[in-house]
Amino acid sequence: MHQPPTTLPVDGPELRRRRMAAGLEIDDLAKAARISRSYLSHLETGSRTRMRPTRYKRLFDALKAAEQSRTGPSGETHDKE
Repeated sequence: MHQPPTTLPVDGPELRRRRMAAGLEIDDLAKAARISRSYLSHLETGSRTRMRPTRYKRLFDALKAAEQSRTGPSGETHDKE
């Protein structure tokens, strides 16, 4: 029987780029994903490169929601004012 992976790889620099493009501070994304700021920082800097699936899903769901809130129906970005 196929077992799901115990951890998933994370591309730290890409994660940071997406967080910044979504206009989020590290504290904001960590809070939304229900992970610690230091854990997220370790992921972004590459000192941690893998995550458990439940945390991975929460992190990328929070990031995707933030990215979608910055884009309109046509994909245009909306800057915060």
